[in-house]
Amino acid sequence: MTTDLARAAGGRGTAAPDPAFAALPRLARLRDALAAAVRNNPPSRGRWGEPPVFFFDPARQAQLEADRRPAAGPDRFADLAAAIDAELPELFASVEVRRAARAVAGLSEAAAALAPRLPAARDLADLLAVPDDEAVLVLDPATRTGLRLVVRGVADVDQFQLLFVDVLAGDGWLPGPPLPARLRAACRDADPVIPAGVPMVAEARFQFLRPSAVRPDGSVPAGFRGSDHWVWGHQSLASVPRIDGERVLLLAEPAFPRTWEIGRRFPAMAAELRLLQVLGPFQVAERLGRIVGRPVPLRAPQPERVRQAKAA
Repeated sequence: MTTDLARAAGGRGTAAPDPAFAALPRLARLRDALAAAVRNNPPSRGRWGEPPVFFFDPARQAQLEADRRPAAGPDRFADLAAAIDAELPELFASVEVRRAARAVAGLSEAAAALAPRLPAARDLADLLAVPDDEAVLVLDPATRTGLRLVVRGVADVDQFQLLFVDVLAGDGWLPGPPLPARLRAACRDADPVIPAGVPMVAEARFQFLRPSAVRPDGSVPAGFRGSDHWVWGHQSLASVPRIDGERVLLLAEPAFPRTWEIGRRFPAMAAELRLLQVLGPFQVAERLGRIVGRPVPLRAPQPERVRQAKAA
């Protein structure tokens, strides 16, 4: 009788469950295991409670390292690391599973608390911090143009910059050549195939700055004068500050030629960046004015070097 009902239903009763829903009980158990490990394994302290420093005295440094070295024996976190590693493939593959993990109360916090002592927990904490389907507003104070984009699976600022160039140079919004296909695949595809013997080196076309760099006239400091506000390429995209619910970055000319060898924090996770909206000068001036707390001119102030050249 049961077989006949299943046949009549066309197999609908055997449909695979939603991956995100199916992951919730496992993620809750993982959260509980992480929280228990945090409670039962407080951070170790040196004999004298020193901060993380080093000593120029070799004997004293050796004693300090011996105090901090964990006792020999079985890895107390081995089972927990295996449990995290078992969940990572689905988290990499599915944004829905990542959303479900972020919705499990306390999971991200427990992973972050254990991250200094367990590399697998650090991977989990960093993964759950990656922006998925978040808006990023990029403002160019020099031209009073702005671009609103949506990102998914973009871990760090260097990866964001290359995908930004790929999308905007291809659409004609940025000058210069398009991003080479091998660099696009290395930044975007899951488990990309890296060509053997081909250089995977990228060059920065601009410098990102935090919103705190905006000056009262709506400009940003040029060159190394803006270094206090630089957003470095190795920093996570999650570290970019939010204003009114969206992450905000400023564009500036690079202070020096910078190249780097492409590498990804999570190569097994596909990344995506899409252009949502192009902002005009009025909208950009209004956003810059909200950042500095006063109206800014619609046109960007002319750089001093340009004024001097015209005067000559």
